[in-house]
Amino acid sequence: MGWHRELPIGFDLETTGTDPREARIVTGAVIEVGAGEPLGRRERPADPGVEVPADAVAVHGISSEHAAAEGRPADRVSMSGALR
Repeated sequence: MGWHRELPIGFDLETTGTDPREARIVTGAVIEVGAGEPLGRRERPADPGVEVPADAVAVHGISSEHAAAEGRPADRVSMSGALR
């Protein structure tokens, strides 16, 4: 079976900024899609350990307070496990 016949999986990060050398991860998400419909989804919040700038909050809506309350330290966040 060729790779093009497998279910597509999307991966997305929300971060504290746009510079990859400076930005910290705020959330990671993985979604599996089949026939145009989501089949499985996993989202993990992370506490970036720094203030989330207002311009980043305006994009993804995750405040420093929310990240600290809901997220785990970034080095302890894992996306492993089944999506469904």
